[in-house]
Amino acid sequence: MTTSGRGSASSTGDRWAGTADGSWMLWMAIGTAGIWVAVALISLLAPDMVSGSEQQHLPIAAFITWVWGAIGTGFFVWSMGRLRGSERWRSTWIGVSVVTLIVWTVATIIAISTPEYVTGSDPTRMPFGAIFAPVGAILLSALAGILANVFRQGSRLAMERAKSDVS
Repeated sequence: MTTSGRGSASSTGDRWAGTADGSWMLWMAIGTAGIWVAVALISLLAPDMVSGSEQQHLPIAAFITWVWGAIGTGFFVWSMGRLRGSERWRSTWIGVSVVTLIVWTVATIIAISTPEYVTGSDPTRMPFGAIFAPVGAILLSALAGILANVFRQGSRLAMERAKSDVS
């Protein structure tokens, strides 16, 4: 008796279909959580911008980092969504998630630990690391997702050409 469906083990493809979706969702959740943990840490721990004669503090990172986190999440979800489906791409979506985690971890370290730029007679302190590190994280993690999808697309086109040459 042969059964078909997601949970059946009638063929290798059916057996791996459920685990591929489960793995993809797990790594999607890990990458998204990593971005938002980084956003929270940057928002809470990055130095404030200090300006004016009264040395007023403005938590600039808390104001802008969540916007960059939302944009970074959008790029991550887009790139991971394009990798979903085939078991063959498991290592690729794991790689995109790991690269995203590494990039946002480095951005967090840079945002929190980079010295501030100090200028003026009433010293204004600008935390450039907290301002620009999340932008760099977006660019690098988006680049990782785009490259993964370019390689996937190229591989798929090569397979289609090989099939048409055989026919």
